[in-house]
Amino acid sequence: MFYDRACVRIASLFEPKTSELDVQFKLCYQFLKHSFGLKYLPPAAPGDRNIVRVTLDTHSSEQHKGNLIAFAGDLPRMLDRDHDMEVQVSFKNSKHSRCLQLCDVMIGAAGWYGNDMFMLREGGRRGMSEKQKLKLAFAKDVVYVELRKLDARFRGSHAFNWHESTGLDGDLKNFFRHPVRIWNFKPARYQIDAGWQNDQLDKYGNYVNQDLQPERQTVPWGEPALEED
Repeated sequence: MFYDRACVRIASLFEPKTSELDVQFKLCYQFLKHSFGLKYLPPAAPGDRNIVRVTLDTHSSEQHKGNLIAFAGDLPRMLDRDHDMEVQVSFKNSKHSRCLQLCDVMIGAAGWYGNDMFMLREGGRRGMSEKQKLKLAFAKDVVYVELRKLDARFRGSHAFNWHESTGLDGDLKNFFRHPVRIWNFKPARYQIDAGWQNDQLDKYGNYVNQDLQPERQTVPWGEPALEED
């Protein structure tokens, strides 16, 4: 999941002011609600329940963690699966979890490569530093290659794009079936800041100026609105 900085959210005149932290946790909730296809989890055996356990990196805001736990706990009802499903969210310090550390590395590699961060140059340097070369090789030749293999194996796809939402191949149940999906979240109402597009960045990939385009709205099925629920 990533939030595209080129999509500048247009807030309603009547909504309460939200902080970046509020938006962050709202995104996380939308991610849990939509992207895993929990609604299509196979039914539990009679008298049994599907227990969905979600482990997230811990955070300093107890209020936001509590809100997310409560929202997630209500997901089965919202998905019409409260009869056989339970969603449990817990938080763990990623320093003590190899699984979360691996997620951090993969997400970092995807963002670093997908956003052309290897184009950046510091201190007048002409070429890439040794660290940049290493990060580029890992992101491009390891992470990207493995994700593309998974995508090809389960979807028969020949392309894997960092910045595009993964298609459903005509079946909503694929939200659950696909082991790897990319989701580009967009606000319900937003403007494109063309300043983030490649032809407006400088030669090192740096953002230069804001260039707002006319208002757009997300399509209902593909890009869930941040304002929902």
